[in-house]
Amino acid sequence: MKLTLEEALQKAVKVHKAGQIQEADRLYTAILKAQPKHPDANHNMGVLAVSVGKAQEALPFLKTALEANPSIGQYWLSYIDTMIKLDRIADAKAVLEQAKGKGAKGESFEKLERLIAENGLKITAPDKLKVESPTITRQKPPSKQLQPIVKLYTQGQWQQALYESSQMLEQFPNSAHLCNIAGGSSLSLMQIDAAIKWFKQALNLEPNSFSTHVNLGMALRSKGDLEAAIISLKQGLKIMPNSAEANNNMGLALNDKGDLEAAIGSYKKALKINPYLDKVYNNMGNALNSKGDLEAAIKSYKQAIKIKPDYAEAWSNLTFPLQTTKLQTTDIEELLSTINPKAGSKYAQIAKSVLSFSLYQGGGNAESALNEVCSLLSKADNKVIRNPKVTTKESFPQIIGPNKTVALVHFGRSGTGLLHSLIDGHPEVSTMPSIYFSEFFDHSTWDTITSGGWSEMADRFIATYEVLFDASAQSSIQTKSKQHINYLGQKEGMANVGDQRHEVLRVDKAAFRAELQCLMDLNDHLDAYVFFKLVHMAYDKALKDHNLKNLMFYHIHNPDNFAKLNFVQSAPHANWVMMVREPIQACESWVRSSFHNNKYTDIPTKIIIMLFEIDNIIYHKQRSVGVRLEDLKEFPRKTIPALCDWMGIEETESLYEMTAQGKKWWGVPDSPDYLKDGMEPFGTSVIRRKVGSVFSEDDQFILRTLFYPFSVRFGYIEENVKQFKIDLQAIRPMLNRMFDFEITIMERTQLDSEQFMKSGSYLYLRSGLIERWNVLAEFNTYPNMIKPLKIKFPQN
Repeated sequence: MKLTLEEALQKAVKVHKAGQIQEADRLYTAILKAQPKHPDANHNMGVLAVSVGKAQEALPFLKTALEANPSIGQYWLSYIDTMIKLDRIADAKAVLEQAKGKGAKGESFEKLERLIAENGLKITAPDKLKVESPTITRQKPPSKQLQPIVKLYTQGQWQQALYESSQMLEQFPNSAHLCNIAGGSSLSLMQIDAAIKWFKQALNLEPNSFSTHVNLGMALRSKGDLEAAIISLKQGLKIMPNSAEANNNMGLALNDKGDLEAAIGSYKKALKINPYLDKVYNNMGNALNSKGDLEAAIKSYKQAIKIKPDYAEAWSNLTFPLQTTKLQTTDIEELLSTINPKAGSKYAQIAKSVLSFSLYQGGGNAESALNEVCSLLSKADNKVIRNPKVTTKESFPQIIGPNKTVALVHFGRSGTGLLHSLIDGHPEVSTMPSIYFSEFFDHSTWDTITSGGWSEMADRFIATYEVLFDASAQSSIQTKSKQHINYLGQKEGMANVGDQRHEVLRVDKAAFRAELQCLMDLNDHLDAYVFFKLVHMAYDKALKDHNLKNLMFYHIHNPDNFAKLNFVQSAPHANWVMMVREPIQACESWVRSSFHNNKYTDIPTKIIIMLFEIDNIIYHKQRSVGVRLEDLKEFPRKTIPALCDWMGIEETESLYEMTAQGKKWWGVPDSPDYLKDGMEPFGTSVIRRKVGSVFSEDDQFILRTLFYPFSVRFGYIEENVKQFKIDLQAIRPMLNRMFDFEITIMERTQLDSEQFMKSGSYLYLRSGLIERWNVLAEFNTYPNMIKPLKIKFPQN
């Protein structure tokens, strides 16, 4: 059906407002092809370009719109605004003078004039898609106009709330309420600087606003400006000292600063005001754990769970103090016996079994713990969603996609991104870029996708994984321990692919949605695993890849235990590939950033993960293999055919090129070898790097001894059992002392040794190391170690 230009423009504006950038771009382009000087289409195309970071490309469109119709005030505003963004202050000033000469006036123009006078301070408000000149008034917005925006904000539709509130501020610039909504939306979208400026603007309008002081404090905390955050929170607490929320937020800021006693004091104040705040108990548990008061931390986490049995973060956090104290008891069940989830809470029962599995990992009862948690997961509520279009009892034939699945995990920093990029583009393999989906099988993700019913599943998936459709998107992605990562596509090098490193990976949302919905409707019911396969199929079709895929390659990377175990239960026949690397080199590379930034709490966790992951019972029970990064780098023509044979796919030349969606991938930008090796997938800089930037010789001696069985199995060292036993005895007393890397961090952070050695992270590391030592002392190996890929090297 053909549209008139006016109909096309209306449709373009509608999809633009809805955030469907590609569709808006297509419609504006069609209008401009028919009428190159169409003022509204040119203006809106310019606004769209600015919104995706292409301000320079926006200028010709905005200029054309202004020349076509200089009577529209918004055209002048957008053109000047974009010049300021590009630091073209003199040009912006000149154009502003032209606008004023033509009678332009109002708050928006005055704001631009102030910004120009301040020598180029950028406008932080989002660009406004508005085709008529705004009417400037001084009154506050009527409640009827505010209610829809407040509803958007409370429902978590922050992008739309930000757009609507900033648009309404053009008409009601004196509304502190609108500024707070815009600030809160910006903060939720992790646009921290914009949020701070919105909140400061609100304080200029209402200096004694309690909520704004608290909001500003939390935004400043997110930026890392802890001193300013604490000052702002104190201002809020002066106005309303009996706010449990504000006291909790003060506790968070003080905790980040390292003032644990003060943080705990703030949490206690919050709980005195309201003793039923589960998140405050969880936050206080974190502070107590950091302080080393493990019993109190466990008690606080338990209280959070008692109030909210499905509190995933508290369950996850409880693992650390329990792991730290479990060597003090011979019975793990005794540790768990006091955790009694409310009857009827299936999630809490599952969470407790996941916790049990975590504590048994690496021990003799790991397999029974695995079986128990998988049994409970198989009976979980909301595991399946049914197709409402199916009214008969007869089942549809399920379209289940590829019949084999391979999951890729890492060992420290060991090159999983490299292997994924080599697998990409194989005609028999369906895989999606990067590590966006490590937590896809967490229960909360499936709950989010299915919460709106069958008809909304495709859209909810798209909204959850915005980065899959635009790698430059800043939308956060859930990762381990319920944390979120912003700009993940950019961090993984997916926003600078192609021969010239200037392309961004994108997928047509409309094509993907249509294909996914079609595939879904061929099923009478779906669970998370089948839906995930359909997502892969729809993704391939959206990329116009019509090859028949028989294998799904899932870069699961480093998931939380809940997500990992749920995947195991969902895909019991999945195969696992672990990329491995010389263990000290892999470990040092993984912790390097944390060490240099004095983030000590990250380092013990990473060391313990590596020591326990090599004999994870999951890999012992399911078909699994370890692939040495060194073999992949030095002997690709031997290693890749061996891996193809193991995976059951044909060897193709595409397996020797680093790609993402078939475009050249240059690696992860923060890699030390990013510029050195470039597009050379088999460059050896990474495996030639010397260790010692983090771990001293004594540190290395301890870790090498603990990794000895793994190093022998994977050929990193020659077997010498006699020397290993001597070394094992030698390191035991060393485990009770500080590592040299810990002494360095302690001195840099100016902590005294007693305080440092009492911390939960320090004690957690000792507990894990001693537990691994005990296993080696008994067996001289790790009983369930993963096995290496068999490669046929020519005989000497």
